[in-house]
Amino acid sequence: MKKLSACMKALWGMSAPVRWRMAVSVGIGLLRIAASLGFVWASKYLVDIATGVSKDPLGPAIGIFLGILLLQLGCIIFSGWWDSYNLVKAQNILRKDLFGHVMKSRWDGRERFLSGDTVNRLEEDIRVVAELITERLPGMVLTTIQLLAASIYLMLLAPNLLWLLLILMFSTVFGSKLFFRQLRQLMASIRSRESELQQLMQESLQHRVLVLTLTNVERVLEKFGWLQADVEASTRKRLNYNAVARGLMFFGFQAGHAAAFLWGIFGICAGTVTYGTMTAFLQLVGQVQRPIAEFGRQIPAFIQALTSIERLMDLQELELEPLEEQHLIEGAPAISVQHLTYAYPGIEQPVLQDFSCEFPAGEMTVIMGPTGIGKSTLIRLILGLLKPTDGSVTVGGFPAGSALRGNFMYIPQGNSLLSGTIRSNLLLAAPAASEEQMRAALDTAMAGFVFQLPEGLDTPCGETGSGLSEGQAQRVAIARALLRPGGVLILDESTSALDPETEKQLLENLHRQYHGHKTMLFISHREAAVRFADHTVTLKPSNQL
Repeated sequence: MKKLSACMKALWGMSAPVRWRMAVSVGIGLLRIAASLGFVWASKYLVDIATGVSKDPLGPAIGIFLGILLLQLGCIIFSGWWDSYNLVKAQNILRKDLFGHVMKSRWDGRERFLSGDTVNRLEEDIRVVAELITERLPGMVLTTIQLLAASIYLMLLAPNLLWLLLILMFSTVFGSKLFFRQLRQLMASIRSRESELQQLMQESLQHRVLVLTLTNVERVLEKFGWLQADVEASTRKRLNYNAVARGLMFFGFQAGHAAAFLWGIFGICAGTVTYGTMTAFLQLVGQVQRPIAEFGRQIPAFIQALTSIERLMDLQELELEPLEEQHLIEGAPAISVQHLTYAYPGIEQPVLQDFSCEFPAGEMTVIMGPTGIGKSTLIRLILGLLKPTDGSVTVGGFPAGSALRGNFMYIPQGNSLLSGTIRSNLLLAAPAASEEQMRAALDTAMAGFVFQLPEGLDTPCGETGSGLSEGQAQRVAIARALLRPGGVLILDESTSALDPETEKQLLENLHRQYHGHKTMLFISHREAAVRFADHTVTLKPSNQL
């Protein structure tokens, strides 16, 4: 667990965009507090008039009483609307900032958090923290002010009664706070298991065909049930602690109310308390006790929020890629790899070691080698996604990095389409692309089948291109890359799902259109690519040519 001071510092930073909204919430709350204390005074005033203690006319007093009621109603309605809107606003701001941070973080080849866990943090933990910022923290400020104001009012009427109430309530709050550490640990365990549940659901749904084919549904459901049972057991413990804490709070509340009631009864018998004053007692007791009880009720919510703050801090601590201005190189740049060594974090054995190679400008090079030898890693180093452990990679004489990423037309291996439509996938690479440009890219990529589909470019794509065959999805992904303006075309096993004739025609199209104009790098084991290559580079276990 992180230190409380670090969590509070992080919370202060997260609240920055909505602090003025929090201030408005406090302002509305202050008006509500003033109205509630005014209501206590108006109630006492009316009772004193009715019992003859005061000789003032009844009509104006009733008018004041009803006016205060209307003011309270207006404050309640507006504060409810304002708090709900602020919650949505804070969630959107936090989610956008943190999602952007995650997307811009440095990628080292191994994601620190599983996607389901990250989504859970961006959804549930942000909701909890946004609720803390927009509702609970302003509420605690107002609760403190209400407690002070009601206490001062009650002290003017019966100071000894006030001290009795404060002792009773703070004793019960302190007793409930003894469970603070246990509750925090339980909340951390529950949130972790909930993330695992979301990850399991997300992956199982995404790969449902695979799970069905392996007849492994029952095993997935067994793990799902085990995770749910663990969440249920931890939740039951948390509820037990909460029940004890709530019991203590209820005892203190009832004891305080009884004390105020008996105090008033004895006062009336002794002639030292009027009926109006007793009415004020009973209302003020509630206004003193409710803030203290609210402090006690907020302890579990605050603990839950601390857990969520810690989980969001983990995302904030992801190292960002350096912010660099994009540099576009004219023409087809040469790529030079000199004495390159790279090892993934936590693995001693380098994937590439002292590897050197030249990829001539405007020519086509096929990169070959057994699975796991480092072909895709080499591409990621050229793209500047990974940072070399040693050696260098230059593109057109410039060090590889995020500033040069606009020079690449890249097609990763596997199905890389996003959910949406074929059009939205193409526009991801070139938002301003015209219909003619998209058609030309699709024709070059042997993806003219798109225009035979009933909805054409607006044909929906599910997650990872579902709705299209693997070969169709690969060709659309290639067309998407061809819409990019870069001078380097990289295909990472991007024709693996194509039949030989389609692959041959695609390679002919790319060679005819781009040879001499773009530097082309193909990772492939297929002979068709080799026939069109100017050069071949074979990676071996020794990482030497």
